[in-house]
Amino acid sequence: MLLAEVNEITQPRLPTIEQIRDYLEAEGWSARAPGPAGSMWFRNDGSRIGIPDLDGEDPFLVQGILERLARVEQKDPRFVTNYVRYYRTDVTLLQAASDQAPSETIPLGAASTVINAARAILRASGTTAWSERSHIAGNYSTQGDAVLERARMDHTLQGPFMIPVLVPLPRTQAPGITQQSNESLELFRAAPEPFERRVTRTLAQSLLAVQEVIVQPERMPTMRELHFAVDRGVSREFCTALSKILEEPSIGEFKAQFEWAPAVSAPETMPRTIELPADAREKIDHAAEILKRTRNEPRSIFSGGIVELRHVPEDPWGYITIATVRHGRSSEIRVRLSYNQYQEAVSWHSKHRAVIVEGSVQEGLNRRLVVDKPVSCRPIDEALLPDDDNVPIPKQTSARDRNGR
Repeated sequence: MLLAEVNEITQPRLPTIEQIRDYLEAEGWSARAPGPAGSMWFRNDGSRIGIPDLDGEDPFLVQGILERLARVEQKDPRFVTNYVRYYRTDVTLLQAASDQAPSETIPLGAASTVINAARAILRASGTTAWSERSHIAGNYSTQGDAVLERARMDHTLQGPFMIPVLVPLPRTQAPGITQQSNESLELFRAAPEPFERRVTRTLAQSLLAVQEVIVQPERMPTMRELHFAVDRGVSREFCTALSKILEEPSIGEFKAQFEWAPAVSAPETMPRTIELPADAREKIDHAAEILKRTRNEPRSIFSGGIVELRHVPEDPWGYITIATVRHGRSSEIRVRLSYNQYQEAVSWHSKHRAVIVEGSVQEGLNRRLVVDKPVSCRPIDEALLPDDDNVPIPKQTSARDRNGR
């Protein structure tokens, strides 16, 4: 874990008793009826740990619980401490590296800029996670703003100036994984990712899109290329916030590192670290100006995690179901794929890779939303620059055909 690595030379902060109980319950421990001093938790292998009832947080008692838990799990106590503390929290570590000699400080004004820009980046991602927009123009989504309100800033960490932005995930009773395989049907069903995770994932894939579409190429991006970035969450507001960080004279590089909450399966192929040099600001400013001047026409594009795999033996087609957002509502859309494509999608699902689909959405049996003939279906974290030989030029459609993220 990145947080464990960062805290190698510092004492990690302790989780709360409630966080410990949440972790134990989620990991299969069960509590007996509580007594006057607390409760005893048991695991199937016979292990047991006592959790006292506390009016406040006693660090010595909490440390003792974690040490016993570490012995049971045969792990380093420092690792267990961080793992439990952030078990249900996505963490984005934002680092502004000074262009001077290595230093643990930066000017106060630059620090203020980074914190304000971090909020702007997360807010823009919360909106484009709900519905992609090249220019938000003040029309932020209430769903994204609700995630922003629950987000926290953790204490800064020792080392280069770095702030942890925490996005807690809900503790919901999500439907369990179901699997069926027989002569008539192969079916796998899993719970969708929480919207809070979708926001942080959108932030990560937006930074990746900025890096690959806007910064790395030697030339300025075209509008067609910016379409690919917008489909992944980039907006004019997102670019503007990044530019404000990079224009600080004392900042030579901006870096974001992502630590995904263990409670929810994370995208295995999404880069854990994304870096942007200060000299990328001109390109990012240029992209922001294009996105402000030119509104992207709505297209039949949607994205999300695969929550269902369905195939009838010997059928040349397979079906995947994507949990997404459409017309301002959480939706599930079934996509028909050739069997070879379906097998690829099975691999994507096993790595928890979100996908992006282009195609006309129709209403099928029982009012189920379906895409029978997708124009494209691919992982959202694949190389983003369009390949003229393989990726069709995005079509412009009417607003009635729009499918949100």
